[in-house]
Formats: sequence, C-alpha cells, structure tokens
Amino acid sequence: MNNSDSKPLVSICIPTYNGGKYIEETLECVINQTYKNIEVIITDDCSTDDTVLICKKYAEKDVRIKIYQNEKNLGLIGNWKKSIAKSNSNWIKFLFQDDLFDIDCVEIMIEAALSNNVDFVLSNREYIFDENVTAKTRLSYYNLPQTGEIFNESRVYSPEETSILISKHIFHNSIGEPPTFLFKKEKYSPKDFPDDIQQLVDYFFALNKILAEGFYFVTRKLVKFRVHYNSQTAKNTKKTFETKSELHKHIHVYYYERLKMCYEILNNKSFYKLKETVGEQELKKIKKIITYKGLNRLPVNDVLAYYSTTPICDFILEGVKKPYYIRYKILKKRHKKLRRYYKI
Repeated sequence: MNNSDSKPLVSICIPTYNGGKYIEETLECVINQTYKNIEVIITDDCSTDDTVLICKKYAEKDVRIKIYQNEKNLGLIGNWKKSIAKSNSNWIKFLFQDDLFDIDCVEIMIEAALSNNVDFVLSNREYIFDENVTAKTRLSYYNLPQTGEIFNESRVYSPEETSILISKHIFHNSIGEPPTFLFKKEKYSPKDFPDDIQQLVDYFFALNKILAEGFYFVTRKLVKFRVHYNSQTAKNTKKTFETKSELHKHIHVYYYERLKMCYEILNNKSFYKLKETVGEQELKKIKKIITYKGLNRLPVNDVLAYYSTTPICDFILEGVKKPYYIRYKILKKRHKKLRRYYKI
C-alpha cells in the first residue's frame, strides 16, 4: 500500500445529523486507514449540535475530508443519496457517524473487490452497545440472523447460492447495514433506495445487488455497528405510539415492509431464484398471514386507510375479507410451522 496512486480512489461517505457525541471517534478510524487513497465525503443534514464544527477541525488537518452542509433537511435516505452524489470515486464505502471501521477495513474490502472482479463486497460486523441499551434490546440484536453464520467463508457467492442461504431469513436483515458494504457507483441508482421503505431500505438495496450479480463476503468483523437509544433503528422499531404518525410508522415497519418483501420476491426478476426457493404459494400464504395479523392486532380502519396510500395496496388487500379476526385465527393455526420458520 505504499503507492496509493496505483490503487483506485475510494469514497467514504459519512451522512451526519447531530452526531457530535461519536463523530470524532468515527473520523479517527477513517483518517488512520491503512488504505490511503480515500476521500471522505461528509454531508450534514442541518445538525444543531457541534457535528459540523468537529468535522471542520478534522478537514483543516486532512485535505481528503470534504464537508457539504444541506440547505434543508433531506432526511435519512435523502442524505445517503446526497453523499453518494458528492463522491468523486467509482467505489463507495458508507460509514455512519456513530460506527467504526477496523484500521485495514477499506484495504481488505477493495482488494477483495479487485482480485475477485466483483462490484459488491460485504463484510461481517460486530455490535457495540451503549450503556443505556437494555438487555432485552441487546438480545433482540443477537436473535437476528447473523451474517457470519449464513455466509461462513470468505469467498464469492453467486446469486443462486445466496438465494438459498438467505431464504429462511427473508423478512429480517440477514445482510448487514450500509457500513458493511463496498460497491461500484456505476452500478448504483438513486432508485435503489426505495422511497416507500424506512427500516429495511438498506436490506432492499443490498438484495437488489447481490441477487443480480455475485458478491464477495469477508468473514472478519471489519465494522463495528453501534446500538444506542437514539439510533435510527431504535426510533423505527418503537412499539408504543401516542400519535397517528407513530401508529403509521409501526404499521409501516412491522407489516408493510414485510408485505413489500413478498411483493418484490414475487415480481422482481432479480429475485427469481429466491422466489423459486421459497415457493410462490408459500409466499402468498405468508402475505395473507402478515396482512391479517396487522388487521387483528391494530385498529382496522387505520391499517386499511394506511395501506390505501401505498403503491402496492391492490396486492396487499387482494382477497382480504371480513371477519379479519376469525380468518387470522384460522391462518395462525393452519400455518403454524410456516410462521415459526420465517419468524412472522
């Protein structure tokens, strides 16, 4: 790595918003990477704390750091897209403001991409739990599909093999978060981050890439993903709601996004092997279970009204009839094994 000019530029994209508590530690792990031919793209989404001030201090010392301040708040996904748009490299490596890389993370991942001629590299990761994270929340993360157990070798995985390996985990992120990704910008489109997805938007993005072409997986845990009370994941998975907006978010995260996954597997050409592995009839049964479950557990009129605003409303409500409670009870009993297998 002595001659960085012989290596391609890698854009490390750091979208920020009120990240002053962790951003200094994050920037330290970036500027000390063993792979030197990097640029650091910071897009700040109208922070009101000292995030930008800290970033500017680092930028004064390291010319590789470039800071862009949004004129208006773009939101989480909008800021992700902005950071990619501002990058000057064909290789994109996300890092969130509260997460960390191992010192040789970029070096290992770009070498894996180049030596194996792939456009997408995924690394394993570990969790960092802040002190205020409850034991219940910690357990919930460890109960998620562990990427390193699904892909247990450092090598290239084909779309067909990947489809089989993740088929049991399709409704839970078995791939990882954006800081575990390295991908080619030329294969990226802003449409890759669906506007109607909030919690699993990174999962949908990754699936659309690795189910279309092969990818390389690094078993070593190169990324440290921080879990804390104010994280976006914590906000999205909040299960108590006092306002209509909070109820809608709950419907979206716990029901709509899983229904959208069923829709994508059934209709997205890149997911053909996943559809074949799970089975079309099984997917239709799962769709019914999830739909009736939401209608049974939440205020019916609110759920129906919310679904009517979504782009796949007809798909969700096709064949759905009253009495919702009785139909869910029947489905729940009839498809007990199916529910347990897919954890729905």
